[in-house]
Amino acid sequence: MKDPAHNRTHWFDVTRQSLEDGHLYFATDVHAVVNAETAQRNFVQTLAKTFAHLATGLAIFDRNRQLVLFNPSLFDLTELRPEFLTARPNLFSFFNQLRDNQIMPEPKNYASWRERIADVIFAASDDNFSETWHLPNGLTYRVTERPHPDGAIAFLFEDISAEISLTRRFREEADVTRSALDALDHSIAIFNRAGYLQQHNAAMLEF
Repeated sequence: MKDPAHNRTHWFDVTRQSLEDGHLYFATDVHAVVNAETAQRNFVQTLAKTFAHLATGLAIFDRNRQLVLFNPSLFDLTELRPEFLTARPNLFSFFNQLRDNQIMPEPKNYASWRERIADVIFAASDDNFSETWHLPNGLTYRVTERPHPDGAIAFLFEDISAEISLTRRFREEADVTRSALDALDHSIAIFNRAGYLQQHNAAMLEF
């Protein structure tokens, strides 16, 4: 109901009950409830704008384990369709769709897959979920969760493929260097700037 004198709107929940000689109406003031819902929607919109430019994919599930917020990066990283996400899928449907899109390590069989999802949900509830997923397409994702006091859960999806590739190249170069040093007959020990032994060859062990 509009209140032009005070430039505001009053909200009522109206219930009608039919009687033999007419109708009886009940009106309950729900102004506070409507204001709270409006504030919540505004808050969610603010969060969506805040996370819109993050490279990390974000998926937030409420206490009922339904998707309530996600950012555009989630599309790119998971290949989940916008219409699927906007339908507010539950947590199991969300991860099941990730499996169908091959954005989650494939289990040996579907029975173990259901157990796997149950383990994910349980670990997330206890703030114990943090995994590295090596995907069939060659990419590597780091998936972590952040619990909230009201029972909501936020999942973060990060593409760490470049980081993993760099680490592998560093290890390969380190292995080549070690092999070259071990091929030498002379004992060699390498110390860092702090004076600690950093590397040595096999001959050094016989010195």
